[in-house]
Amino acid sequence: MAEALRAVRTTPPSGAATRASILEATIGVIARQSLSGTTVERVALAAKVAPGTVILHFKRKEALLVEVLDHLTNEFERARTTALQDAADQPVEALKRLIATMFDPAVSAPDKVAVWYAFWGEAGSRSTYLERVGAIDTRYHEDMVRIMGDLIRRGGHRHLDAEAVAIGFIGVLEYLWQEIMVEAAAFDRANARRTALNYLAGLFPEAFALSA
Repeated sequence: MAEALRAVRTTPPSGAATRASILEATIGVIARQSLSGTTVERVALAAKVAPGTVILHFKRKEALLVEVLDHLTNEFERARTTALQDAADQPVEALKRLIATMFDPAVSAPDKVAVWYAFWGEAGSRSTYLERVGAIDTRYHEDMVRIMGDLIRRGGHRHLDAEAVAIGFIGVLEYLWQEIMVEAAAFDRANARRTALNYLAGLFPEAFALSA
């Protein structure tokens, strides 16, 4: 009896692989068709499974879309926190790691970026985005303000405001992410990293001029 219960509770590797394949296929379908244009049939075709298999794993389209958002959110947050790990007192190193993470193809592949903007841009899904991602966005913003405040104090830049600088830098990264969505495979990631560093060098030349 115990063995039977364990078998029910444990997803077999083949099931986990199928589920992951469906999630990846859904990311591609959303990028090409938008959220409203994504259907179970299109996802099944992209994942090379029967529509019934999609329903078996995710029950309905809305649940599948939410799981895709959760998947990307968790992936991004793990990468972001790993980048900042052990760099709490090293603001320059923290920002360099964050820039590298933001333009890592594993985190910001064109299809993944398109999904982020699909959830934010489509009015019907914005509330879902805020509910699932809002707290993480807040932590991201707070971490950025803290890091910028540390740089301002260390460099004696009393004319700078940490909140304003953080918003400006986040805006630079957001603009470059939009370029990923537009340029796709042609996007120059090395140049994007240089652009982000050059922006910081303009504000904190003593910390970033040489690296930029």
